[in-house]
Amino acid sequence: MRNIETVHATLREAVDPPSGGATTNISIDCSAATEIDLAFVQLLIATRISTDLVGHAVSLAVHPDGALLDTLTRGGFQVVCEDASAFWFEGAGA
Repeated sequence: MRNIETVHATLREAVDPPSGGATTNISIDCSAATEIDLAFVQLLIATRISTDLVGHAVSLAVHPDGALLDTLTRGGFQVVCEDASAFWFEGAGA
């Protein structure tokens, strides 16, 4: 992903805002993405772990589809809704 540093910085700021800033629950919308690679998926997972550590949450705004679903499938992730609270299925339509 060409702009992975920018995505990382944006997620990092959302999880760990500058001094005095409030951290809120984060909803990530990947529906308009046309290119997603496993580095981005790793950032999503790391962001989820980081938010859990500070008592907040991150979720997807909508179920994975398009480029995200394709990357998850090619990466060997089992993307099925066995648990309604599963990370990949917390968005709209869950």
